[in-house]
This record gives sequence, C-alpha cells and structure tokens, in this order.
Amino acid sequence: MIGNYFTLRHIVTDLRRDLTGKTISEVFTQSRNELIVSSGEISLVVSCEPSANACYLRTRVSRPKRNSMDCFRRIHGAVIQSVHLQETDREIVIGIGNGAPLSLIIQLFGPKANVFLTEKRRVLDAFLQARAWKGRELDPPRKPRPAYAENEFAAAIQAIGQISAGGVLKSLYPLFGSLLVRECLVRADIAESTPVAGLTPDGIARLHREIKQLTGELHQHPSPRIYKDHRSLACFSIIGLQMMHDLDCEVFDSVHEGIRVFLGGTRRQRGFDRELSALRTTMETEMRRIERTLAVLSREVPGAERANAYELYGKLLLAFPRQPTPGVKRVRLENVFSPEKELVEIPLDPHLTATQNAQRYFDRARKARHALAESAERKADYHERYDRLKTLLDALGAVHTTEQWEEFKRSRTAELAAAGLLKKTTDPRKDLPPFRIFTVEGGFQVWAGKNSENNDLLTMRHAKPNDLWFHARGAGGSHVVLRAGTGKGEISKRAIEQTASIAAYYSKMKNSGLVPVAMTLRKYVRKPRGAPAGTVRLEREDVLMVPPRLPQGQES
Repeated sequence: MIGNYFTLRHIVTDLRRDLTGKTISEVFTQSRNELIVSSGEISLVVSCEPSANACYLRTRVSRPKRNSMDCFRRIHGAVIQSVHLQETDREIVIGIGNGAPLSLIIQLFGPKANVFLTEKRRVLDAFLQARAWKGRELDPPRKPRPAYAENEFAAAIQAIGQISAGGVLKSLYPLFGSLLVRECLVRADIAESTPVAGLTPDGIARLHREIKQLTGELHQHPSPRIYKDHRSLACFSIIGLQMMHDLDCEVFDSVHEGIRVFLGGTRRQRGFDRELSALRTTMETEMRRIERTLAVLSREVPGAERANAYELYGKLLLAFPRQPTPGVKRVRLENVFSPEKELVEIPLDPHLTATQNAQRYFDRARKARHALAESAERKADYHERYDRLKTLLDALGAVHTTEQWEEFKRSRTAELAAAGLLKKTTDPRKDLPPFRIFTVEGGFQVWAGKNSENNDLLTMRHAKPNDLWFHARGAGGSHVVLRAGTGKGEISKRAIEQTASIAAYYSKMKNSGLVPVAMTLRKYVRKPRGAPAGTVRLEREDVLMVPPRLPQGQES
C-alpha cells in the first residue's frame, strides 16, 4: 500500500511541513517513470511505475552528470506555497508561487499515474505523454462519500445481492484498496468470496465494527513496516496487519524510509524474476532442441553397417578373377568371405574399372567410419551438454531469493560460461569467452571452439562479419576465428598462417605433416537449416597448407 490513499495522507502531512516555503531548485528524471522535485537538501521522489505508484521524501539526492533530463523548467526557482491531498482520491496538489496560479498535480492512478503542471487544472505540461496531455482539462475531484452508519452499511450490503463480500467492500470503500479490504475481512473472520446475501446480521455488524476500527488505526500516527515472505518482500503497510501475522516484519521510523526500502527491494526482485525466468526459458528451449537433434541422429542408418558393406564390395571386386564387362552398372558376386556363399549385388560406376570401383568403395568405407566417429562424438557432446543443462536447471529450481540467485551465479560461473549462458559484464576480466584463446603476431586475438556446440556458439554468436574464419578442410575439428581489430595495424600473412596452424592442430589431422585449412570471412559462413551442431557451409574460401601447431609458448 505504498500508493494507498491513507499512506498518502501521512506523506502529505510531511510534505506540507518540509516543503512549504522551499524553492524548487530543479525538476528532473534519471530513471524511467520516476520524477524528482529537488529543493536543495531535500527532494520529493515520485514513482509512476504502473505496479509501484508512490511518492516519498529523500535527502541528498545527487543528480548524475549524464543520463538525466530536466522536466518542468518553468517552475525551476519557484517557491512551493501549499501542499494538499484531494479528499477522495490519490491526487496530491502542490501550489507553486511564481506569479500565476500554477499547480503541480501528482495523480497516482495505477497504470495512468502521471505528474502534471497545471493552471486551474488545464495541463501546461506533463511528465509522461506530454504531447497527448497539453491543453487538456483534468477531471474534477470526486465528491466525498459520507461514512456509513451501521444501519446504512447493512442496508447497502443487503441491496447489492449475490456479489462477494470482497467485491462489496471494494465498491463501498474504494479508498481502501485490495490489501485493506482483505485485512477487514480477516479481522471479521469472513472469507473474501462469501456472497453478501449469505451474511448474517451479526456478521454484517462485526464487519462494520472492524471497518470502523481499521479506519481509526489508519488515521493514527503511522507505524510503517515491510512484511517479508521467505526473504522476499510481501507488502508495505502503515499499520500492523493481522493477515500477515506469520510473516517476518521490519518496522521503520519513517514512512518515507519504509517506502524507499520497499521500492528498492521490489525493483531488485523484479529484475531477479526477469533474469531467472529468461535463463530458465533459454535452458528449457536448448534442452528441447538437443532432444530433437538426438532423435534425428538416432534415426540415421548406422555408419558401421554402411562401412562394412562398402568394404565388402571393394574386397569382392578385387577377389573376382575376371573384370566385369565395361559399361555394366551392376554385378552379382558370390560372397567368398561368408560360409553361406550368398550372392551380393554391387552397384558399379560404368566409367571405372573393377579396381577403380573397388578403391571407390574402400574410400567410402573409410569416410563412413570417419562419419561414424564424428557422429558418436557429436552425440557424446549433445549428451554432455544436455546433462550439464539438466544439472543447472535442477539447481535453478532451488533459487527463490535475490541472495540465492547471486550465490547461484557466483558458484556456477564456469558451468554457465561453458553452456554459453553467462551474462556479459562490463569487466572483460570477468567475462572471458568460453573458448580457447591465443594471441598471434600483431597482438591479434584468436578464439578456437572446444566442441561442436562450442563451435556453433563461436561462429554464429560471437564472431563478427569481418573476422577471419578457419577450419581444417575435409576433417572434423575446431572452428577458429582471427578477430579483426584486436591487434595493431593490418593482419599480417604471418598472423594468418599462425591462426591456420591452430585450426590444423585442433583437427582430426593434427598428426599430419601439412594440413589443408579453409579460410574465409565470417560473413561467408552459413549454417544450413536443421544441420547438426558445428556443421556450416562456406560461400567462398581460400585453402592454406600449414603444419599443425600452436603459437610458441601458448599451451592448449
């Protein structure tokens, strides 16, 4: 109830005492939906957040040199003549004495909250949506409603019918708000959903007494407090609430201090909720994507069967004593390597000899076994990433407070970084990318992926269009990026060769003397739709023959 009518009554009493006669030094905003009216040592802060309407006094509000904006320049240097609260609404009127009957009107009307500079309720300027409001007349204040005597209260309730008790109180006592309506019903021991037609005369009388008692408490000297539920903020109140008796409570000497602490806490809580929800959604989406990819991989024809069949075709073609007739596209040969001696039908390339066809099948067998090994590696990478995400998601389920969230991020920094989920910070030392990092001639930085998933992260999310991209040609391995602009001057031929050698080193051909490495700009690298992790297509490329090695003195 930071923006409740009864809270505002006490706030306005303090505003009248502390601001009347003071000169407005400046009016500015430094946060979205928040206005600050400063009079030197003391400032009025107005929050127009739809879910957090409030105003309170603060001392020592220092305006930042950047990222702030002046508002209502016309009243800078003017004197505050009066402050009052409309009798029946959450509207504060601050009279400004600058030679004209100007008023600063603060309306805390939920999502319509705003601050207006007016002359006889005609809007001269507005804090929010100024263009739409200028020249318009504000609605006149509502007429006060007299307090209900007990018999009038009973008659009003009985005339309404089947509406719930909570709905009736909100209609009859609009200044209470939802929180105080629930408090009245709790004190009267009446469920909020109870139809008023079912209330007994005793229940109606009891409810009227509790309303009268609560209203009296609200007009007394406030006892501001914040109720906390499992270390998160439940609500702010200027009186003790029976409905919150089982929650922890922090009491403040000042309404203004209590509101300031509550607003700060709820803003942190909202930020925590957004971060937590976004992380959970990202993790769940990625896990579903991995499940789909693994399902596709499991439906592929086993590579071992293909490799064995190709190798058998090659052996049979070499074992056959007579060459097939030139131009033949298919031949049936007895499987001399099987006890059953079954016939095996072998497709042929009619333009090749039997020996050449045999060599072609041996090459296919080798490639199929290589693809099988890569597929097994991809599956292992997917399973490892899935298990890592599942562990993080399970741990995230135990995070309920901002303190637990901060501890979660601190204790699991490495895991979040490895999964590509670590939020960027402004300190590069705290935000090292999850790749192998090297430096080549000229001081240029080189990043190398660690696995298929990590390759995708490097190429598709971190590499920039004009970075140079490297990968061993015709073999599995790391994506490697030479980052343009990270060193001095132009990228040298030596730096390019060093980077290509890194790509050769982190490939299946690292034990070869020379390795062909494809090089292109990142902007010419495309990922086909639905392709497995780490799989890309190059629109153009140059090929370098380099030895597989790392820059001197830089370990893997």
